Formats: sequence, structure tokens, C-alpha cells
Amino acid sequence: MWVYYEEIDGELNPKWVIVKAELPEESSTTYYSISQPFGRFHEEDFHDDFQALSIDMSELVRDPFQDYSVGIDCDLIKNRLQSEGLSAENIYYDVEYFIMLCDDLEEVMSLDLTFFR
Repeated sequence: MWVYYEEIDGELNPKWVIVKAELPEESSTTYYSISQPFGRFHEEDFHDDFQALSIDMSELVRDPFQDYSVGIDCDLIKNRLQSEGLSAENIYYDVEYFIMLCDDLEEVMSLDLTFFR
């Protein structure tokens, strides 16, 4: 899990959280631990081969069994892509990373990512 920071007036502000796209194991939701240390994602880490899909806040869920775990509902992603006229068939083969706004993750998890700078 990485955080991309945007520099505004010389101060680093968390903008995006980036995670490896993973297949759900038992349900339609893939869970990620947010209690682990966050790596820093730099601008130069975005390259021509970087394939990512943005995650809407409505596709994020709290893990009901673990306090520091967030889920991404892959069925909701597929529905969104299909409603936008895009193919969702190869979501796990074409996408390497999921990107979500830090503000969305903070709101869903009641978390302050500025602490992890």
C-alpha cells in the first residue's frame, strides 16, 4: 500500500492511496490491511506501463471483523464500468493497481493519513 502526496505551498498533502489489484477470495470484496506502514509513491512511479483503476467511495467498505481493514467491492466496480459502457470482463488481468482518494479512505475508515508522512 502506497500513498501519493501532492506538494502544496511546500507542504506534503496525501492525495491517493494505491494498492495492488487483487482477486476477491471468498466474496466479491477484496480486503486490505491499513495498519501496515504506507510506502511513499512518487510522481516518477507513474509510467507508461502503470495500469490502474480509480475506486469510487461507494465501492469502499469497512471490514466488519477487523478494525484496520478496508474492502473494495469488485461487483460494484464491474457494475460501474458496465453502466459507463466499458468492459469489466478483464478487470483482474488489465488492471495492476487500484487508486482511491485519501479523503474517501479517511472518511470510510475515520482515519487521518497525514499522520503517516
